[in-house]
Amino acid sequence: MTCVAINYNNDPLKDKHRKIPKAKGGTYTKENTKIIDPVDHMKIHGNLRIREEDYEELKMYIDDREQLMKVHNKINNQILALKRRTDNLLPSTVEFLTEQITPIKKKLDNRSKDINKWIKIHRNEDPLIDMVLNIKSVGPMTIAYCITYIDLEKAKYASSLWKYAGLHAASHERYKKGETSGGNKKLRCILWNMAESQIKQRGPYREIYDSTKNKLSISKKIVKSRNTKGHLVEIPWKDTKPCHRHGAATRIIMKHFLADYWIMGRKVRGLPTNKLYVEEKLGHENIIRPEERGWKLP
Repeated sequence: MTCVAINYNNDPLKDKHRKIPKAKGGTYTKENTKIIDPVDHMKIHGNLRIREEDYEELKMYIDDREQLMKVHNKINNQILALKRRTDNLLPSTVEFLTEQITPIKKKLDNRSKDINKWIKIHRNEDPLIDMVLNIKSVGPMTIAYCITYIDLEKAKYASSLWKYAGLHAASHERYKKGETSGGNKKLRCILWNMAESQIKQRGPYREIYDSTKNKLSISKKIVKSRNTKGHLVEIPWKDTKPCHRHGAATRIIMKHFLADYWIMGRKVRGLPTNKLYVEEKLGHENIIRPEERGWKLP
């Protein structure tokens, strides 16, 4: 169920909630609309997560890091636009923006250090953290974001994590105008960085990347891809741009990692698991097990 949080009656601190949900034909009419506190709104839809105090501290560090990155990138991009002469600002404004970069970058670095320190302190207390950090080319930031955003009790299947991260469909199919969709972008970004490290450092997931990329380079399966003008066209995988095949293979790493995280994470948390869809429903054999990639239960 998708519920859009918007400003209503000029109050940015409230959400608009449909009494009869969209899935049942409800629309934002006066009779069907209720103005509600955002936290209460999350409770209604079951997506308010209550964390233990220590884990709430980690969430605070991550939220802080995300906001600092947005500000840093915004100012940095603005300064770059000035150097490229695509924008013009008053000299006093340019000087002000330039002065902000260093202190913001320092705060951003400190937040990353706080996250790494938190993970180091809690590594011996949470076996899931230690298990993930034993995987080659997977760092503290990856596990920090995973344990902060992923609720393993709520995720009944590995595919639940794919959808949550926005890996269940191509980007042109995920996003819908006027609705919050596309998955958790923060988690997806950190997983992308992890996948890039796997490729560059030849981690245990590099093999699936190479295999996928090689298959796509000769595949005649029709896929939607953007041409040089940015328009979606239908062409065989083998004729897509190399960057499209690279992106697809990189996302395969992310999906395999999340599947392994789901299986091993549920086990270490004492939660039940089942076979993956490709194994149980599609009958795939020779499935690479998490243990083969370095995952070890405590």
